[in-house]
Amino acid sequence: MQIHVARNSAQLGVFAPEEIIAGLQSGRFLASDLGWRDGLPAWTPLGDWSEFRGAGVPPPSPHAMPAESGEPAPAMPSWERGSSLAHYVATIKEVALDPVRTFANLRDGGYARPISFTYWSLLPAWLGGSILYGALFGGMALAAKGQGGRNDAFMTWINDIGPLAAALVISAALAVFFLFVPLFNFVGAAFTHLLLLPWRPTGGFAQTYRANAYAYGAFMPFAFIPCVNYVVMPWQLVAAIIAHSQVHRIAWWKVVISLIVIPCLCVCGLYALMFAALANKFAG
Repeated sequence: MQIHVARNSAQLGVFAPEEIIAGLQSGRFLASDLGWRDGLPAWTPLGDWSEFRGAGVPPPSPHAMPAESGEPAPAMPSWERGSSLAHYVATIKEVALDPVRTFANLRDGGYARPISFTYWSLLPAWLGGSILYGALFGGMALAAKGQGGRNDAFMTWINDIGPLAAALVISAALAVFFLFVPLFNFVGAAFTHLLLLPWRPTGGFAQTYRANAYAYGAFMPFAFIPCVNYVVMPWQLVAAIIAHSQVHRIAWWKVVISLIVIPCLCVCGLYALMFAALANKFAG
């Protein structure tokens, strides 16, 4: 079974037991390096693993531990250490570019910080969405005005209110929707935690919510940037998979089954039932 190895809060990678034994004997790995594999409740020094002790590797002594081991690793992402523009930008970078280390150091906590981070991320998303869809609806209002706005009820309405009002309406609608996003996040985290339960996650619902909030929130500012959003969506999903794998100490492929495979099967099943119902209706 593959083993995750970390040193000073930084992931060194995933290795087979034979690779770790060879690395310990060659000096590539230290007895004080931390290891974890699926089924273990916490990270433990490699020197404490019985299979590695049998290979002639001594357990780590207190003097052999890294000097900084007495000090806890800084809380990550940076937003957990304070609310500021610098921490906000740093959090986006950490989640997007170093999700393994970031979520390995995401500590237990409450909901206040992830909710505030979500709202910070929604602000640029709201501005981008207001500009994009405001321009679209404003253009539709101008087109409706040129055509007399009598094609249908919607075009008549948009012609009556004018381009500026149409842009303001879509901006207000986005603002109202975004106000409720943290509530939607609670519902999403509940489904996520339910799907992860068969794998016995080590964290509770709060950790699932916090992981979701940071993993998805870090990419929200790019949601309404044309073309960029097509890159952001899969990247966001990868970050979420890594987040729950690290927070709950679950193998990444199990998280993929819970977050991608099972929902896709459910959606495909619903579509199959709908097509079957339509086929029966037309056949009858």
